[in-house]
Amino acid sequence: MNVKMWPFALLLAAGCNVENDTQDDRPATFEFITQAILKPSCGTAECHSAMKAVKGDVFDSVAGARETMTVTHSDLVYKCEQLQPAETFPCGNDALNASYLYQVIDDKDVEGDRMPLDQALSNKDIVLIRTWILDDAPGLN
Repeated sequence: MNVKMWPFALLLAAGCNVENDTQDDRPATFEFITQAILKPSCGTAECHSAMKAVKGDVFDSVAGARETMTVTHSDLVYKCEQLQPAETFPCGNDALNASYLYQVIDDKDVEGDRMPLDQALSNKDIVLIRTWILDDAPGLN
């Protein structure tokens, strides 16, 4: 390696801390996911805000997101008891497969669009939402 390239290589190596990229200390709770991910990414004025509420979905507040996921569009996230008898907990991938929210942020909606339309969520955000759903959506009800 060229001697002039060593400082650049060291800087590059220092910035590549893979362990920190995979760790996520954020809480997988309904309130956190709503405030930190859904509100800024989906609850914008032109999409799923209380003012616009595209398809009746509201994600710009915890109360609006709770109403959306439990009343307006209860297929967005299913809790395990909604999918199968209580003795079969945890329901795991059945909850993910049934979750319309997870499908549209990870792949696409029925119209073939991935949400949010303007920019997909980061993989870290998608994994956090996935974890929340697999943990039976704490805080949703």
